[in-house]
Amino acid sequence: MHEPAFVNLGEAYLCSDCEAVGNSANRCPRCGSDALIAIARAIPRHRDTIRLTCEPLEKPGLKAA
Repeated sequence: MHEPAFVNLGEAYLCSDCEAVGNSANRCPRCGSDALIAIARAIPRHRDTIRLTCEPLEKPGLKAA
């Protein structure tokens, strides 16, 4: 079993071929592909504009059908 590895979000890249995450902007550390996506570019940077709504799966007083 491998030890968990941590990568700063600003340096994290997702391989679109094998779905591994690494910190190389050139090649995937797992498969060597160059089809990488910068994860930080896909996540909104302005926390004030993010609105999350959490609702329970079942609302109190209602029975599941």
